[in-house]
Formats: sequence, structure tokens, C-alpha cells
Amino acid sequence: MGVQAAPAGVNLMSLRTITRLAVTGVLVSTPLACTGSTGSTGSASTGGSNANSSGGSGAGGSGGTSSTSTGGSGAVTAGAPASGGAGGTVTSGSGGTGTGGATSNAGARNGGSGGTGGSGAASGSGGTEPSGGRGNATAGASTGGTSAAGSGAGGTSATAGAANGGTTSSMGGASMGCSAGGALKTGDNSETLMVGGIARTYLVHTPPKYDGKTPLPVLFDFHGLSGTGAQQRQLSRWDKMGDSEGFITVFPDGVDNAWNAGICCANDTSIDDVAFVRAMIGELETDGCIDPKRIYASGCSNGGGMSYMLACQAADVIAAVAPVDFDCVDGTGCNMCKPSRPITEVQFRGTSDQLVAYDGNGAFLGAEKNFELWGGLNMCTGDPEALSTNSACQTYPMCGAGTDTVLCTVQDGMHCGNYNSFMITQVAWGVLKDQALP
Repeated sequence: MGVQAAPAGVNLMSLRTITRLAVTGVLVSTPLACTGSTGSTGSASTGGSNANSSGGSGAGGSGGTSSTSTGGSGAVTAGAPASGGAGGTVTSGSGGTGTGGATSNAGARNGGSGGTGGSGAASGSGGTEPSGGRGNATAGASTGGTSAAGSGAGGTSATAGAANGGTTSSMGGASMGCSAGGALKTGDNSETLMVGGIARTYLVHTPPKYDGKTPLPVLFDFHGLSGTGAQQRQLSRWDKMGDSEGFITVFPDGVDNAWNAGICCANDTSIDDVAFVRAMIGELETDGCIDPKRIYASGCSNGGGMSYMLACQAADVIAAVAPVDFDCVDGTGCNMCKPSRPITEVQFRGTSDQLVAYDGNGAFLGAEKNFELWGGLNMCTGDPEALSTNSACQTYPMCGAGTDTVLCTVQDGMHCGNYNSFMITQVAWGVLKDQALP
């Protein structure tokens, strides 16, 4: 095992002591589908054709009752548009498919509507636009089937047709939610997971609204050096915010009370804490009901560094991060950080922090330079301006992929001592809640 030396400017003993004092002084994953058996499939039926040779509009006939039905073609020689026929309707099995009507002259026209799924049936596909027409075409719609007491799979989302100038959208009755019966219960859950041959522990807190069926967002909150998940919970009170806003909170424990956040602060550099987080997400998807596109990370001190580490190395599973009183230390000056995509980052820093100085020291860039670094990583443009909801926070006006890059400055703020006075969880959640994985 590799032993990690303290980087320049980092007093690990002080980090341990201050983090402990902050706590004791109380300065404070894809939803599981609900599916039954698949409905049966009917035979195909073809709608009739409707033609108009004088220039009026011609509409295709409707398909028969079947698993796949093709709307008739409306053909015109000139003038008004033609609409494709509707797809077939089924009482069980797969909805029919509507095919858009054809025209001999370019013009706006509608694709046929998809078939209607029956009980336990999958919906049909929306009609596709014939080629050769102008824009302003309307794609065919489709209605998904319903899942009846496990007798069939819920209707899947039908895909709307598209043409030059048209739009593509999804419609239909996709079955949402998770299968009931997971091990995760409402309230506190103490969990243990083997990762890299080490038994890792963590606390999962679910809000009162958790029912095991409706997917909820998740927020990981990482403790500081020498701390524990239980202590971080008491410090930040993210669990209370989760209860109020309806999301799950997770408070993990680091090996030897530390996180391998890069050049600080784990005793053993072989510990893969990013793998630990990925494993926890996998367990939450199996045992609970979570929204895998809305998983967030926060933490104070060394825990803030861990949330940065996830932004750098796990942006494929973490939607956004809210580090507190730490800089990114994935390499010296965060020079190893290469997020797989722009990722929302809202950091909180105190101007009177004696451990991780606001202006930077040693291995730490400092709040402003760290903010500029993430502005670059997130492809932000323009000069930072005040956050509309809090003038103590500054944000770039535009960043890549619609992400936010924010620095909140706590005047006279101390290390890990500003959760209550600055209302960090409220401010952070105001930014995080609108972020989701692409």
C-alpha cells in the first residue's frame, strides 16, 4: 500500500483537528421498469387508399385491428396536402404503425398516427414523413398501451416522424417507476459493501415520501478528514433538505476516515474511492428506487475534494457537484482533471478559512483561481456575474451543455463552519436540482 505524504501547504493534523471540532461543536442509477408478461400480437391489416385527382386533400384510410397496420397513401396531383392513414388498433399485443401519406407535389402534409396499444400492449410508431416535402410537417402521434396488473408490459414510447423543417418528439405511455420490494426502507439504512477487498460502510437516508416505486434523486455527502458519515450528517444536515425536497441522501465512510481525492488526503493511495461511489450507486439501483440521471455529490474539506474527484472521473454517473471549503486536487493544481463532459459545479468558500485559504496556498489554487479553472473545464464564456438567487455567489453567464459554474463566497467564513449561517444546502440545492445527466 502506498502512503500519501501531505502536499505542500496542507497540514493534515490541522485538517483532522478542525474538521473534528466543526462536527463536535455542531457548527453546525435507470429506474427499474415495472413489467409483466408481453401481450400477444395480432395479424397485420392494411388500410385503404384515398386519392384526389382534382387538387383537393386526400386522406389515407385507417388500418385494421392488428399488431402492425399500414395507413393508406393519400395521393394528389396538385394543391392541398394529403394525410397518411391511422395505424391499427389492438386490444392486446403491439399497436399498429401509421405510415405517412405521399404527395406528388411538394407540400405540407401529416404523417399517419401510430396504432393504439391495448392492455399490456406496446404502442405503435408514429407515422414518418414522406420525402420531398417542405418544412412545417407534423409528425404522426402514437398512444402507448397500459400495463394491467402484470398482464403485459406497459406501452413503450412511440417515436414521432420527422421531415425537413419538422420536429421529432416522443409520445406514448411508457411504464415508469421501480418494482416494489427492494431492501431499502424509508428512513435510515446502514449498509456495508465489499469494494477492492475492503468492507465499506455508508448510511442511506430516504425521505418520508419514499415508497420504493417512484424514482428519487440522490445526493452523496462526504465527510472531512478524520470524520465519519454520521458526523457529516450532523454537520451539513443534507438529510433534512432531502426530507423537505424529496431526495435520498448518502453519508459514506472513508477508509481511515479519509478520501483519496487526488494529492490529498488518503493514507493509502491504492484506495479507489471513485469505484466505491460507483458500487454504491449500483446497490442503490438494485435495492432502492433512484433516478440515475439525478445523482449529486457534496462534502466539506477532504470531502469537498472527493466531490471534485467525482466531477473529474465520474461525470458519466454524477450530474453535478457542490464542494465546500476545498479546491480540486486531482493532480497539482487540478492538472489531472479531465471530465468526460461539462459538469455543473457550485463551490462554497470562506474568506477566513485558516486551513484551505481563500486566496490559495501550497497545493491549493484558492477560490478565485479554482473558479476560473472550472470555468475553463466547463467551456464557460463571458464575465462572471451575481447569481440571481444570491448576490454572494458569482456565476458564468454561459457554460457548455447548459451547465452552471458558481463560486459562493462566505465573508469571514471559517473552515466547514458555514452550513447554517450561509444556508449552504439551500443555496446548493437551488443550483443542483435542475441538473441531470444528458
